[in-house]
Amino acid sequence: MKKSLIFSLIAGMFLLYSCELDNYDPPTMTIEGKVVDEVTGENIYTQQPNGIKIRFLEDGFANPIPYDFWAMSDGTFRCTKVFAAKYKVYALEGPFEDSSVEHLNVDVTKNNQTIEFRVEPYARLKNVNITVTGNTVQANYNIEFTTSSRVPTRSVLLVHESVHLHQTTVGVKRSAVNNLTGKTQQEIESTAFQDQITGLAPGTYYARVGVLTDNYLNRYNYSPIVKIVIQ
Repeated sequence: MKKSLIFSLIAGMFLLYSCELDNYDPPTMTIEGKVVDEVTGENIYTQQPNGIKIRFLEDGFANPIPYDFWAMSDGTFRCTKVFAAKYKVYALEGPFEDSSVEHLNVDVTKNNQTIEFRVEPYARLKNVNITVTGNTVQANYNIEFTTSSRVPTRSVLLVHESVHLHQTTVGVKRSAVNNLTGKTQQEIESTAFQDQITGLAPGTYYARVGVLTDNYLNRYNYSPIVKIVIQ
């Protein structure tokens, strides 16, 4: 009986001590923002996941554990479960030159914060116009070089029933791929691209254009996703 009482007291003290150690306030702060073209100010459109990685590193630690998550396909991001602290925030692995991106110092000890990364995209899609005629989707567009050393290698129109649309979406429908390898900047920029996908069944779809450059992660620069309806 005496041993049982002593054990119960020790266990109770340990439980109380553990509760005191773990009694942290839950994370309630928000960091949100977007990644934009440093020249045009337009959002960097990408895929999700494996498009643009956002990384938080908390200040005050020699080797802080990174907290990573993926931005949305329109280049925006939002994290609503952040501990009140100071952070270095990074935008990584997107379809842009890493050397063009500086980390941002973000303080959410008292207030939520909205931030913006300005980056140099690998390539720009310009004058994108996606239309529907009968059961055919057509995209007209131009490709513009940036000051990036990456060279466009292909472009394509993509269509799918899901709004989560990118080059590796399972079941994605593609137009004929435009092979840009070996073409000069003048040849590419002077071309009015016209891609088509035909024979679509009636229904609601989503469409966008993608251009790939010779980057090691095979990141595409995309146009915004548009909703289309085949009657």
